Amino acid sequence: MIDHLDTPALVLNVDALDRNLERMAKDTRAAGIAVRPHVKTHKSPWVAGRQLALGAVGVCAAKLGEARVMAEGGVRNILLTTELTPPKIEAALRLMRMADVTFVADDAEVVQEIGQHATREGVTVPLLVDVNVGQNRCGTEPGEAALDLARVCASTKGVRFAGLQGYEGHLQHVNDPAERRRLCFAAYDLLAETKQTLEGGGIEVDRVTTAGSGTYRLAIEHGLATEIQPGSYVAMDSQYAKVGGIEFENSLFVVAGVVSVNRPGQLVIDAGWKTLSTEDGMPAVRDAPEASYAPAGDEHGKISGMPGKHRPGDQVWLIPSHCDTTVNLHSEYSLINDNGEYLGRLPIPARGRIAT
Repeated sequence: MIDHLDTPALVLNVDALDRNLERMAKDTRAAGIAVRPHVKTHKSPWVAGRQLALGAVGVCAAKLGEARVMAEGGVRNILLTTELTPPKIEAALRLMRMADVTFVADDAEVVQEIGQHATREGVTVPLLVDVNVGQNRCGTEPGEAALDLARVCASTKGVRFAGLQGYEGHLQHVNDPAERRRLCFAAYDLLAETKQTLEGGGIEVDRVTTAGSGTYRLAIEHGLATEIQPGSYVAMDSQYAKVGGIEFENSLFVVAGVVSVNRPGQLVIDAGWKTLSTEDGMPAVRDAPEASYAPAGDEHGKISGMPGKHRPGDQVWLIPSHCDTTVNLHSEYSLINDNGEYLGRLPIPARGRIAT
């Protein structure tokens, strides 16, 4: 019974999850664009399997450890969206024995080192040139710099140039839809100009991957991308709730238990920093928008402004502020349906897999 959950618990509403997955599949199918969902949000081969069953061409993973869990879980087509570096090349080549894996690069010397390892192993590594479209994190600069790197990929034995990645992660939470559209189109224009530069230099670009849950419709509208890589849409969170024009629903919750009611106007619950991430703000109280949460240590949180009378053992449902990092704090989901019926537990095997 959901009323008897051992709190704190990470709860996933499977009915809401499926509606989110079906909405994304419908949108991308209608647009004729490939969807390659990012597993950094859900970290579960079981969820990835549902995405693939609805037409996803494969998945994205941020880390080799995540990708390995997906491959072990039966996922056969994976894009690693983080740059492959020399210390991880051997692990990457081992992963390629388990699945079709594409990697990204933004450094010519690293590309050549990948090629050397791959040649010794008798394999060819597909590489996307990662382009900086404004996030100023990873990626080579657009235009000629990307062309130079693509030429290195095309000419290096053991490596195959596979296309472009240009993730506009800095724009996912731009709240105003018009401003988000303006900034996204500027980012996609950089990618379009880079594609034109490469093709003008004799290098065909068959694949352009970009976009997330907050921007995928704009990528579809722009028309350049062949593939999108949204992640948070499966779960959503209170940060995404502020972003205009997002139609997905919350499927992910943390259910906490009331520990103490001794402070006037305040509930103390059993969910603190070890249960809820707060780098993107505070989680929302699902059933009382006027109430607020504040962490009170590793194992405790405080709820202020909660209406009604409460006693120790009562449940408080919270909507995480950042779904990705909150999921990473938990080893399992408690599954429910729309009726609140408890369906069982689901392990989160890619949780904590931040290396190889």
